[in-house]
Amino acid sequence: MRELSDIKPIRKRLGITQKELAKRAGVSQSVIAKVERDQLNLSFEKAKRIFDTLTEMEQTSSKKVEDILTTEIHYIHAESKLLEASQEMHEKGFSQLPVVGKKGNIIGSITDKIITSLILNDVKGWQNKLVSDHMGDPFPTVDKHISLRAVARLLEERDAVLVEDRGEYVGIVTRDNLLREIE
Repeated sequence: MRELSDIKPIRKRLGITQKELAKRAGVSQSVIAKVERDQLNLSFEKAKRIFDTLTEMEQTSSKKVEDILTTEIHYIHAESKLLEASQEMHEKGFSQLPVVGKKGNIIGSITDKIITSLILNDVKGWQNKLVSDHMGDPFPTVDKHISLRAVARLLEERDAVLVEDRGEYVGIVTRDNLLREIE
């Protein structure tokens, strides 16, 4: 049986702040701080919410990216037209694609945000412009054994993460993969 004194060590092990735990559990940060200082006894309901949140986070943190990745990676060539990239994303239901160069190596990324920006800024003939002229940086690459938590942090800033095993790409993870995991 867990005790209120277990909250702080569990939270620290998970690497989350009082504020993050409070937000996820639906309590105030000061409640978490007071409980951790043994200055507040919680109602059963609040304690249950906090422990349920910690348990869920522990389960998520033990999962690895290889558990949720999409194994089929769709690419677009740098010399392709933006219209082709847009159509590929639309047809496949993607919001981003890795961009490969002439040698087949990943050299960048193209996203729906980039294309939307060109459309909104009335860039004439955007459809015929090359992907290479508007692509963003390549997606970060991680090992397949990395935790979901670490990947989630990357996905706060990036649109996708490529996953590799022994130097070979084995999949891709997007925010959509994470959202499907928590349903």
